[in-house]
Amino acid sequence: MPSLSIRPITGREELSLFSRLPYVLDEELADDLVQGRRRPEWMWVAVLGDRLLARAAWWGRRGDATPVVLDVLDVDDSLPAPDRIDIGVRLLRTAMAATLPNGSPPPEYSRLIPPDWRDGTTSRRIVEDRMAILERTGARLFVERLRLEWRPGTPIPEPSGRLTFRPPHNHPEMAALMTRALDGTLDAHSRHSLTRMSADAVATRHYEDELARYPSPKEWWRVAMLPDAEPVGFVIPAHNGYNAIIAYIAVLPEHRGKRYVDDILAEGTRVLARQNIPRVRASTDLGNVPMAHAFERAGYIDFGREINMTWA
Repeated sequence: MPSLSIRPITGREELSLFSRLPYVLDEELADDLVQGRRRPEWMWVAVLGDRLLARAAWWGRRGDATPVVLDVLDVDDSLPAPDRIDIGVRLLRTAMAATLPNGSPPPEYSRLIPPDWRDGTTSRRIVEDRMAILERTGARLFVERLRLEWRPGTPIPEPSGRLTFRPPHNHPEMAALMTRALDGTLDAHSRHSLTRMSADAVATRHYEDELARYPSPKEWWRVAMLPDAEPVGFVIPAHNGYNAIIAYIAVLPEHRGKRYVDDILAEGTRVLARQNIPRVRASTDLGNVPMAHAFERAGYIDFGREINMTWA
């Protein structure tokens, strides 16, 4: 009998092997390899003979030495329950030891799942199996997020006249607004970062590690102002290489509770709609009820969930 082989794929020629276990991100894998967002050494398989039993893959930004997120983890769901978990754990532990820097916490795990995943026996088992594998390696649930989508043809409210909009003057202005917006934030990732860094450092890292790297023009970004030019908040419409997105939206603390978020979100959506895109994606924590309601009022559809787990 052949023994279980756990290894990275040899290259793009083994993408068909890696893709034998289905997942929503499969259609992006080939281009990710071409663009350098994935590497063969970041894509691992557990194979018995010619049968793929499990797989794992990290995603990273082009040029980065280490991956940013573990976003593929699958097992053959026809296996008996104990085997599914055990093989997944063996694969993940082996891949992590070979792929990640010693002594540093592993990147966050992300899993895209249906919005009603808890309601179906099969969908719930699939999600909980993956979570069980992660938990056996020391990870814990960090947050569940809503995945939202605006589709062309959905009405965008006309400007109310309460606010005017302009692009940010420069990086320092944007960083200052982001820093102010962190006061009282309901976002789980930001709140966690604030336990370890100053608000200014959190804003700077977010700007440099994510927002500044989007290929779309910064001219799309909008600062919302009152008639006297006082900033109220901001929105960052962008394209992340996959979809048009609302990358960041915030109302400054002193202006919250007045539904300015509706005007700001409408403006961000309007900017992207002018680009003739097939959809606009956004996300927010399941527990961030005010923001979820704002997206609902703006016509965004709740089409999925995302599970985030961390080792830190």
